[in-house]
Formats: sequence, C-alpha cells, structure tokens
Amino acid sequence: MKFRTTLLLAGALCPASSLFCVAASAQSLDNLPETTQDADIVVTASGTEQPVEETGQAVTVLTRTDIQAFRSVDEALARTPGVTVARNGGIGQTSSVFIRGAESHQTLVLLDGVKINDPSAPQGGIDFGQLLAANIARIEVLRGPSGIVWGSQAIGGVVNIVSEQPTEGFEARGRAEYGYRDSAEGFANIAGTSGMFEGSLGGGYLRTDGISAFDENQGGTERDGYRNVSANAKLRAHLGEALSIDLRGYYIDGRTEFDGFPPPNFALADTESFSENSLFVGYAGANLSLLEGRFENRLSYTYTDVQRDNFDVVGGIDTPGFQSQGELDRFEYRGAVTPVDAVTLLFGAETELSQLDTLSPGFQTDPDRFDQRQNAVYGQAIVRPITGLTLTGGLRYDHQERGESETTFGGNIAYTPNDGATLLRGTYAEGFRAPSLYEKFSDYGTASLAAERADSFDIGVEQGILNNSARASVTYFNRDTTNQINFDNATFTYQNIAATHAEGVEAVLLLKPTDRLDVSGQYSWIDSTNRSPGANFGNDLARRPEQTVSVSADWRSPWGLDLGAGVLLVDDSFDNASNTSRLDGYAIANIRAAFALTGGIEVYGRIENLFDEQYQTVANYGTPGRAAYAGLRARF
Repeated sequence: MKFRTTLLLAGALCPASSLFCVAASAQSLDNLPETTQDADIVVTASGTEQPVEETGQAVTVLTRTDIQAFRSVDEALARTPGVTVARNGGIGQTSSVFIRGAESHQTLVLLDGVKINDPSAPQGGIDFGQLLAANIARIEVLRGPSGIVWGSQAIGGVVNIVSEQPTEGFEARGRAEYGYRDSAEGFANIAGTSGMFEGSLGGGYLRTDGISAFDENQGGTERDGYRNVSANAKLRAHLGEALSIDLRGYYIDGRTEFDGFPPPNFALADTESFSENSLFVGYAGANLSLLEGRFENRLSYTYTDVQRDNFDVVGGIDTPGFQSQGELDRFEYRGAVTPVDAVTLLFGAETELSQLDTLSPGFQTDPDRFDQRQNAVYGQAIVRPITGLTLTGGLRYDHQERGESETTFGGNIAYTPNDGATLLRGTYAEGFRAPSLYEKFSDYGTASLAAERADSFDIGVEQGILNNSARASVTYFNRDTTNQINFDNATFTYQNIAATHAEGVEAVLLLKPTDRLDVSGQYSWIDSTNRSPGANFGNDLARRPEQTVSVSADWRSPWGLDLGAGVLLVDDSFDNASNTSRLDGYAIANIRAAFALTGGIEVYGRIENLFDEQYQTVANYGTPGRAAYAGLRARF
C-alpha cells in the first residue's frame, strides 16, 4: 500500500470532528487529564528531574494511560514521533525499535534506572519483544544522541521505562483480559506508604496461542505461542530527613515459540523451535541531601542478568541449540549542586563490568567467556541566566580496559519568552557505541575495533494556542554516524566499515476542543541512508520507513462510557541493505470502549487491526490480523 493511500485512509477514519480516536502519542500539554499528568517533568534529558521547558532535547512522555492501551512496550513506542518498529511475528517475537533511523542496538534502554541492554547479544541490543506494558507506569523517549549522562549506545536515543511507583497512602491496581487466539493476561500491583517506608509490589502474566511467525499467508500453519511472567518490587526507607535507601527489582521469564530455517532449503518455515528468556535487574542505592537540598548525592549499584536459551524439538525431545548469558555489574556516583538558583552542576563517575557466556551444545563442551570493564566520568552544567532561557552543556570521558578512550560533548538551549506558551529549542549532541563483547572477542571479532561515533543537531519550536487547548511542535534533526560496525563478508569478521546519515522532521499536534475530547497526531519524515562505500551507498537503511503518521483521540461521555479509536500509518520500506526486497506500507486502525461500573472498576474492550490489514514489518514474517479483547480493570 502506498503512503498516499494510507493518508487518505487516515482522513476517512479521523476527520477533524471525529470523536473516535485514541490518544496514543503524549507530549507535555497543560490542562490535560490524567493521561498526561506529570508529563511536564522529565529526567532522561539530564539525569535529574527537570521541567520540560528547560531542556533543548526532544523528549516524549508516555504515561500509564497511553501505555495501557497496548499489550507490549514496542506497540506503544510505534506511535511515538521519530520511532518505528519491526517485529518477527506476533507478540513475544524478536522486536527492534529504531529511533530517528538509528540501529536498534544504538538505543540505550533503562528499566527502573537500570541499563538492560544485553551484553550477550551480538551487537549489545535488547529484544523489545519481551517487555510487556501491563505494569509499566511511564516511559520517557529521548530522541537523538545523549552520551554525556548515559554513555555508550545512546546514539539513536534513550528509552527510560518506569514500573509502578510507590504512592502516598495505599493503592491497588489490577487487570484481567481475554481475547484473540486464546490470549489471557492479568496483572496486579499494590503500593503505599507506612511510616519511614514506601513501596510497590506487583506481578503480571500473559499467555497466547499466537500466530505463525512464518506468515500464514505464505504457508505458515503452526501457531507460535508465547508466555510471559513478570514481577516488580520497590522499597524506599527514609532513615532521616537527609538520607534514604532505595531497593528495586524487576524480573521477566518468557517462553517464545518461533520458526526457523530448517534443512534442506534453509528458508523460513514452520518449526517447533522455542526459546526461554529471562531478565533480572536489581538496584540498590543511597541518597543523601546536604546543604538544605542544594547538594544531592546518589551512590548506587545495579545488576542486570539476561539469559537466552534456544531449543529445537527433535523426535519429540527438546534439544538445546544455543545458550547465552549476559551480565552487567555497575557502580555509579551521581551528584548535583545548586550553588545559586540559576545554576545546577551535575557530575558523576561510574564503572561497569560486562560479561558474556555463550555455548553451542552440539559443537562445544565449555562455554566461551568474555568480559570488559569500562570506566567513565562526566560533568554537566545547567544555567538559567535570564527568565525563560536555559543553557545546558557537558563533557564525558570513557575508557575501556582493552579498548580506546572516548570523549563526548553535548549542549542544548531552550527559550520561552512567555512562560511556556512558546518554546524554542536547539541541540548539538554526540554519542558513541563501544564495540560489544561478541564483536571484539568472539571467533568473528576484532579486538582493535573503534567505537561507533555520532554527531547530531536538531532545532525545534513548540507553540500553545487558545490557552493551551491546542499545542503544536515541529523538530528538524540531522545525524551522521561513522565507524559503524558491520560484519565484513570479505574477512568474516566485524569491522568499522559502515557509515550512515539520517535527517528528518517530527511534528506533533495536540488538541483539546472540549473537556471531554482529546485529539492528538504525529507525523515523522525520516530519511536514513547508507553512506558506506560500495554497492549499497545511498540506499535506504533496512526496515526504516521514510514516513509514519498516527492520529488518535479519546472521548469521555457524561454517562461513564469512554470511546476511542486510532490509526497508525507506515510508509513503504526495504527489508535488506541492497533495497531489492520491498515491504509495503500499511494502515492499522484500532477502536476501544470502556464503561465504569463503580468509581474504581470498569469493563473494557478493544479491536485491533480493525480492517484486518495484511502487512509485514520483516519479510516473510506474519503479523496479527483483526483481534478483539475484553477485560476488567480495577483501582482501589
């Protein structure tokens, strides 16, 4: 489907007066209801809480209501400006998220403040397919390089995921849902405060028969099911007015059936293969506030453990095919000093040990083990010289034990002449990605690899209209990435042989025509091209559509009935670097409804892919057809 056709469909689904579109893209907008509360405060831009009008960087905030409209994090991110998603089948299958056309492994992902990029993955990326939306309260998406605070991998941007938070008093939330392909989902979370303690505890479960990962329209017949169990916990102890201790934990256990490339054709086909995946993240930190809050200190230890085991079913017996484990041990100190109200100085130091264990049971008896330590120091200044003007600049230095050192600079400016009604932004940012353990030390690795480097700038303007009942923003960005690491078919090793260029425009429109109606829309144009010497020079990067649009709205009736619908439109793209395999564009429409039975209990239902659009985001891999779900939500 050509993109102009999908634009016509968007117009048909969501005319200006429509009441049936779901708000799925959230930027900060004053006077909106709970869907965007607290969206005017962000932490990802500078590493500390900051009003959104004080940062020159492009940040999108998804709040609980935005996220809970979807079953998985990647589905919610697909409606975000500058972001596109490619998934190898249905929910639970391998999923890649591209920010501003950057590679998926060039995105840094945080979960409750802990880095969860997988050290055991060939290029250190994360499989977004294992991240469900059920117990996620907030996501901040920082678009563009951000190496000062976050270090390696923040070339495309940063995705900061926050699970349910402690609350004042006591609060309990829960949801149960059933639908398409025998899918069942449930989660519950309790949170509260008692004396010196505040905490949150929750868990979730999802299972589904799924769809065939090998596209059912191309011959796939066997459904590939998925199961996910998750748990989250947070505890904070206030030991005094100035000192507190934080403990956090998050656990995911998933089982994914997938299709492979069996002999003799070695082409994608139905198989009985499956993988068992687990993720554990832990955080322990101490917070000390001095000088009446003008000197904030945090010392923390974080731990990430990612395990992936693949199995083939041979003669009815589960046979191990490939096993891997990645671990990250990280110590960090972060400080913030405000000597005067107009100046905030941020600084920190960190040391990180990444480890990789891999085993192919049919070919080796002992696992391959590699590790790498990286140390860093950084500093950043936030200066507010006059009312409405904020200047930010910083520098970071990273050093690998067995690698090169990297120095990263960044700066941005934000100016509002009228207390936030108009915002002008500009950013220059650098980012880098240190070579992964596999790229450096495996049989296909090159120990002398240099880090990938990115330089980027963007400029933008945001304008509120009619007392902020309407708000529009436009951002232009431009990024060059050099020393990019690719597999070299001539040497059968990873080498610094690639370069890319990306530029584009992100536009967001938010409307609140009445107290009961919210309408939002985003348009992204991203031109991401291969700048590597050779036959593919000038080609589009694989699975990076040039244009995306999402249009959505919510209507809350006076009778307790909420109605909504939305549409996501994605342009054509190519599945390969040579641009010989085309993926057609597509349009996905969703509708939903909810009815409040009491003040804290509501029934709801939704239909996804309303018109049963047939499409692919990865060649030969299927996507869900029309799907219906119904459930019950409760909050006490």
